[in-house]
Amino acid sequence: MSILLQADIGLFLGRFHPLVVHLPIGFLLLAAILYALSFFKAYSFLLRALPIILLLGGISSVVAAVLGWILSTEGGYQESTLQWHQWMGISVAIIAIASWLWTSNITLKKIRKKDETPWLSQEDINHRVITNKRNVGLVMGLLLVLISITGHLGGNLTHGDQYLFTHAPSFIQTLFVEENNAADQQAFPADPDSTLLYKHLIEPALNKKCFSCHNESKMKGGLVLTTQEGLLKGGENGAVLEKGSPQNSELFKRVSLDPASKKFMPPKGVHMSYTEIALLNYWIGSGMSFDLTITNEAIPEEIQVLIQQGYSLSTKKKSFLEKEKVKAAAEDVLESLRDQGYLIKTLAEGNNFLEVSAKHGLTREKLEALLKIKEQITWLDLGETGLQDSWITTLQQLTNLTRLNLDNTAIADAGITQLGDLEHLESINLHTTNLSDAGLKLLAKQSSIKRIYAWQTKVTQQVVDSIRNENPSLVIDMGIAPNEKPIPAEMKK
Repeated sequence: MSILLQADIGLFLGRFHPLVVHLPIGFLLLAAILYALSFFKAYSFLLRALPIILLLGGISSVVAAVLGWILSTEGGYQESTLQWHQWMGISVAIIAIASWLWTSNITLKKIRKKDETPWLSQEDINHRVITNKRNVGLVMGLLLVLISITGHLGGNLTHGDQYLFTHAPSFIQTLFVEENNAADQQAFPADPDSTLLYKHLIEPALNKKCFSCHNESKMKGGLVLTTQEGLLKGGENGAVLEKGSPQNSELFKRVSLDPASKKFMPPKGVHMSYTEIALLNYWIGSGMSFDLTITNEAIPEEIQVLIQQGYSLSTKKKSFLEKEKVKAAAEDVLESLRDQGYLIKTLAEGNNFLEVSAKHGLTREKLEALLKIKEQITWLDLGETGLQDSWITTLQQLTNLTRLNLDNTAIADAGITQLGDLEHLESINLHTTNLSDAGLKLLAKQSSIKRIYAWQTKVTQQVVDSIRNENPSLVIDMGIAPNEKPIPAEMKK
């Protein structure tokens, strides 16, 4: 007795609801089957069994409804779906008992107390059965509809509203599954830079392993994992994630426990894989950014390897030239520029970006002529051309520049400061120019720039070392030094 008193008897009994609920379903389906068989002359007598079967169905419906109500007090269910399920279940119980009373009056003989003579003859009873058979059929049909709807709502509460159609043929999913569930198929963006660690890798894992119990329709423990807001909010016992600390995050602890533990999640079905747990661990530890992409340079190599091997995804950023598409330049325009002394080449077959080189005799007018192909120019060599600071305003309009060579010109900080608008510029060659520490500092702040060639300039080694310490990924080439590689041939002038 003491053990029973210490236990939560209500919750214990309520959890028998999923078991007991099958009894009324079985009895009422049996009643419908017997009704259908009674249309065959050899089985017409089966109609007389309806009252007792409906009675059993009605009693078991009441018991199931009571246990279901007790179970609902546990919480964690979507309120509107729960209410509809409850009222539909109560309706089944009421109609089943009413049907028992009605069919009993039709099919059973009433006996007098004194001489036990039936009030009705057998012929009268058969006539009443035949007369009311259509109405009995309507009642059976109503019960079947109510059972189906009630069962469907119960399934939604237990498994989520898309459980029935998750593995259905595609044409059925098209009819019944919401469009936003297309993401469940774990489709990845074509561009790795658009692939988000949480949305595209971690969330689908939670979807398959956790969403069935922690969604807006079924909120076990008050926890909703189907939305970012619900994930951050947590459940009845507080937050399940602690930014920067996976070991103090209840969600991570539950999925990484020994599967034999009672607290292990998910308690049934397929568990999260090593890769999925490792990604969740890193995401929580790195600050839980929903905007973190898989190409972020801060992601350690071991995590990148897991992404590459587990999902066949590249974790390397695509270059601007790989992602951007431009139309081809008009051939007559290209011929006109070649006549002015420009050397023009395409970067690769099927790529409309151009490499343009100018040597000697460059004037401002000739430079402005390049604006006719400003979208296509991405590599530009103006080394040894007499370029002046005041001409840089023309270069500002070449917004797709990724590589710029200005070596052996009179360019100085005044002109260099005007290059800040070239947001795709990755490499700039300024050797043997008037570049100073101030100009170098400005270039170093430009996030797109990855390499600067600055030997034989006014730049001091002290400033170079300072910038390298602040931004180790930026390469500042000050000329050939021990253990350094020569500059690429295409940048030599």
